[in-house]
Amino acid sequence: MLKNVMKDERGLSLVELLAVVVIMAIIAGIGAVAISNVIQKNREDAGISNVQSLMSSANLYQMSETGDDAIGKKSPAVTAADLETKNYITQIGFLKTGTDVTFHTTSKGNILITVAADTLTAGSKGSKKLDHVNEKEVAELTRDQLWKDGLTGAETAAP
Repeated sequence: MLKNVMKDERGLSLVELLAVVVIMAIIAGIGAVAISNVIQKNREDAGISNVQSLMSSANLYQMSETGDDAIGKKSPAVTAADLETKNYITQIGFLKTGTDVTFHTTSKGNILITVAADTLTAGSKGSKKLDHVNEKEVAELTRDQLWKDGLTGAETAAP
C-alpha cells in the first residue's frame, strides 16, 4: 500500500514551483520595461502636440488681434501667457512658465515660435531650445528635435 502512495505523486515539487516563479518574474520584468517605454514615448508625443497647439493658438491670436497687440508689433514679444490671458488657449500648465515661449513674425508675416530649453518635460527628459521655428517645422516636429537625451536641466555627460 505504501508503494501505491509513493507512485501517486501529484502536484509540483519545490524545485518545479521555484522554476515557474522565476520564469513568471522574468516575463513580468520584460513587460514592465516595454510598458514604461510606451509611456515615455506617449509623454514625448504629448509635448509635441502641446507645441503644435501653441502654434495654432498663435495663429488664432494673429488673425484676431490688430494694432500694437499683434505678433511682431507687441513689445516685448507675445508669449504663451498672453495667449492664455486672452483665452486663445485654455491652459498652459504643461509649461514651466508661460513667458518661456514667445512668438515673432517674419517680414512676410509668418509666425515663428521660440521655446526656451527645459520649458517642457516628458518624464525625466527636458525639451531642447527651439529658436524661431516656423509653422511647417512645428507641424513636422519629431521627438529627436524636441527632446534631450537624459535628465531635465542637464545634457548627458560624455565619459
